[in-house]
Amino acid sequence: MALFDDSLMESTLAELARTQEITDRIRAEGPQVSYQASDRNKLVTVTVGGQGDLRELRFRGDAYRELAPAELADLLIRTIEAARKGARDRALAGIQDLMRDLPSSVGRLGEVTSVEDLVDELADMFTRNMPDDGRRATPPERDGQWT
Repeated sequence: MALFDDSLMESTLAELARTQEITDRIRAEGPQVSYQASDRNKLVTVTVGGQGDLRELRFRGDAYRELAPAELADLLIRTIEAARKGARDRALAGIQDLMRDLPSSVGRLGEVTSVEDLVDELADMFTRNMPDDGRRATPPERDGQWT
């Protein structure tokens, strides 16, 4: 007697193929994400990719030259961080759209609202169906951070 019948195996293989297709799309579309941010005076415009990579930095006119070095540095940092956050949010939104199409057995990936939730759900996917017989190792924690 077979452990799985043919129809269960076929549906499982179809879910696996669909999951592979969606993960391939996520890998392909992720690097294409970009986001542009400017400071409120539009002195600096920054374009950042979906993985936080700085793609372009533009200055409008020469007004930035009148800023003190520390003020210019602060302006750059704040604008780059705004662009990174926007790119991260845009990438996560795109991933969520794709993950909604994942088979339900994969988990609740389409419902995550932050990168942290995404990481938590991915980790849970790999451990939620494992038997807990007390032998599974728990990562050490130091000062609230995993090492």
